[in-house]
Amino acid sequence: MRIASVEVRRYRTIWGNPVRMAWDPSPRTLQDADVVVVTADDGTVGIAGGDDLPDAELLSRKLVGLDPRRTDLVHRICATVDFHRGRPWIAELACHDLAARAAGEPLWRFLGGRSEALLAYASTGEVVDPDERVERSAHMALAGFRAIKLRLPRAGGWRDAVAGVARVREALGPEVDLMVDANQGWRMAGDTMPAWDVAEAVRCARELEEIGVYWLEEPLPASDVRGYAELRAKTSLRIAAGEMVRAEHEARDLLVHGGVDVLQCDVALSGGLVGARRLSGAADLLNRWWSPHTWTNGLGLVFNLHAALALSACPYVEVPFDPPGWSPDRRDWLLPTPIFAGEDGLVRPPDGPGCGVPTDLAWLEPNRRS
Repeated sequence: MRIASVEVRRYRTIWGNPVRMAWDPSPRTLQDADVVVVTADDGTVGIAGGDDLPDAELLSRKLVGLDPRRTDLVHRICATVDFHRGRPWIAELACHDLAARAAGEPLWRFLGGRSEALLAYASTGEVVDPDERVERSAHMALAGFRAIKLRLPRAGGWRDAVAGVARVREALGPEVDLMVDANQGWRMAGDTMPAWDVAEAVRCARELEEIGVYWLEEPLPASDVRGYAELRAKTSLRIAAGEMVRAEHEARDLLVHGGVDVLQCDVALSGGLVGARRLSGAADLLNRWWSPHTWTNGLGLVFNLHAALALSACPYVEVPFDPPGWSPDRRDWLLPTPIFAGEDGLVRPPDGPGCGVPTDLAWLEPNRRS
């Protein structure tokens, strides 16, 4: 089996009502998405999405003719492209998808099959007033979620937001775990708002300790490895970080030198599935967790679910969910049907070989741009 072609298809969906994410100063009215289609010389097809693929022509020149089942070699080629150009990891994901389909296995089992299902944590996206957040959280708990991640505002006022977290805790009781995301790890393009320093992060962490928060996510810039080590020494909270780091050594340093408890590299953004295997193994050796960020689009969620099932020791996996602003239909427009957690709180990717998503992408034709 050899790779015969690498194709990129581009799609767009437009939303009638904008959604304002906690980490983005601009309200969102649409989403663009790339889907990469890798075809082998025997007609087997693999697909993937979750990020743009700006270097498709270069990747095609480097990948065509290779056996897609040699996923470590595909990874090494993608790593060289990543160093010189844009993030190429959905091409690596598509090769894994192709190899798993050729083997007749779902991707999570093809990668090792650590778990058959994981508990979903509802990852909220919007900062809303405390009454509405309590109401939304209560609906999430009734729907079966046993953990919810809440957002702190980008600007000041985190103390008021922490008081809102306390209200959610009081309303839901101790049976539902609460995570908190400070959104200080990185910035959207053009957003120059200063990030927290260590002192601010420590003050926030100590207030969240009193509420019994499960983890505090991205309280500092991802590059501040020394700051993470200092924060980790001053709080009993689990600290999570690393969702947007580009290189494996950055993730390694957050684990080894920064002391983070939960490493969150997204397979569509950083290192692909081979990188996730390496980083999850490093986390295991340190008695920490690798548990991926999943906020790209529906295909990115699917691949990160497969990766988490195959590789993660964390009992939870992130599922973006914050209706009505961020509903499964809006999140999963790239999929033929949305993904839902069950009443037992467990989530699984689509059934079938590979990632479980049909490769014809017929349902997306009305959204196709090129």
